[in-house]
Amino acid sequence: MKEIIQGRRLGSSERVEFEYDESETNIVRKSGSSCESNLTTHAVRIYPDVPIVVAPARKRVGGVVDGEKIVLFTDSLGRHQQTNLFHELWHHAEKRAISAGDLETVYKEVSDGDDWSCDYLNEPRERAARAFEHYASARASGLQLTPARKGTAQHIFERLYEGTEHAAMMKRRRREKWESVMSWVRPIAAMAAAMAGVFGIPHFLF
Repeated sequence: MKEIIQGRRLGSSERVEFEYDESETNIVRKSGSSCESNLTTHAVRIYPDVPIVVAPARKRVGGVVDGEKIVLFTDSLGRHQQTNLFHELWHHAEKRAISAGDLETVYKEVSDGDDWSCDYLNEPRERAARAFEHYASARASGLQLTPARKGTAQHIFERLYEGTEHAAMMKRRRREKWESVMSWVRPIAAMAAAMAGVFGIPHFLF
């Protein structure tokens, strides 16, 4: 059924009216397991160990991240939640996986973007999250991008999107854990060697 809608022309205060028939729009309203499967596939590849919680929409829609989990506020999972997920995955990785040097690279590059005349939207963290959200959405839509040059924001986005950033982080953590264990094993081993030298191996062992 057609109805007359009133609006405002973008960039001016001019009021306009237009005819609109909701039954003829191409908006996809249905959601289901395919949408959830899509989001799960991306989340597991990009950052497999962060819990993703889907919660009923409140006064706000979108998502939040607290360093431990990501919450998507929505009444139904659909296409728009994909961009929200990418946005929040960036924020999570920003806190836990991406090095300070890489963050500086991204923040510097996105600082030349549009000025939104809004402190929140102009924050480097928000600029970076929006940039990754758009990059990841383009990749998810099948856009074939030229492999990124090292030392660029796109290269950092590429590593995060493809899951190699998370894999590298896990490798660093295993190495740090091993080095931590060895930091107290080495002195004990050195002391044992010294004692063996002083008393002889048989005396030290028995």
